[in-house]
Amino acid sequence: MEKQKQMLKIYLKALKNDLETLKLLTPNSYQKNIYTIDYQSLKQKGYKNLIFDVDNTIMPLNDIKASEKLQTFFQNLAKDFNICLLSNNSHRRVKPVGDALHIPYLAASNKPLTIAFQKALNTISADTKNTVLIGDQLLTDIAGGNQFGIYTILVNPIENNYSIQTNISNIFQNVLIRRITKLKDQKYY
Repeated sequence: MEKQKQMLKIYLKALKNDLETLKLLTPNSYQKNIYTIDYQSLKQKGYKNLIFDVDNTIMPLNDIKASEKLQTFFQNLAKDFNICLLSNNSHRRVKPVGDALHIPYLAASNKPLTIAFQKALNTISADTKNTVLIGDQLLTDIAGGNQFGIYTILVNPIENNYSIQTNISNIFQNVLIRRITKLKDQKYY
């Protein structure tokens, strides 16, 4: 319940064009998907740790079997980065993914609450200065990561198949993206 309250509070403040809240919802970077991110550039900038959202960031919502492409991708990333999966979805959903990718995971994490991000950092012995969060949701992934001081990358959702709760969140997200884009175009920040 605390997670939903925080998300609603962020959304309502953003609707009032609260600049601090809109900054909180603005990712440091935007990429089409996890495969278009320049990980070597991140490494050169001193980033050593990656936290990934699961659903519709690294794989479709209803898939529990990680593709060979995804497994190879994460095997290669693990050569240069410490990686953790951070999801609001259930243990039953996230465990098979983490196990298949050989990556530590946190399920039912309650993003955007800062405790979720602290647990992820603790899991991979990381700190905010050398960690990147990659996700597809402004109100959970980006707001939480920015609030905690982690470099954030927003990616497009893999598919539009979501739970009812996430569909509602996506409606909010589309409104917020328009507001953030409008403010950036007007050079408010």
